[in-house]
Amino acid sequence: MNPFSSPIGPSTARPVEEILDGDRTGQLNVLTLLGQSLYEAERGNDDRALLYFGTALLALKYKKASYALQGALVVDRAFGELTGQRPLEALLDEFGR
Repeated sequence: MNPFSSPIGPSTARPVEEILDGDRTGQLNVLTLLGQSLYEAERGNDDRALLYFGTALLALKYKKASYALQGALVVDRAFGELTGQRPLEALLDEFGR
């Protein structure tokens, strides 16, 4: 047995360069989501920062799902600016965070 081999089998981890070696739009999408996550964290919106960070992680593998989540976050922000209450925050309050 090789002393450097994994005891649980071959690794499925991929280097970041390989993950981001896709199309430029996907790379830009991930970087934008990470930037939005940092922006929300700086403003003290930890819940939204985590949502953006999770969406960025999801975008690495499931591009269409990440676009759907991004759309929901944009609609949430726009709705909040128009009405003063964000639907996602209302859901968090309803379920007791």
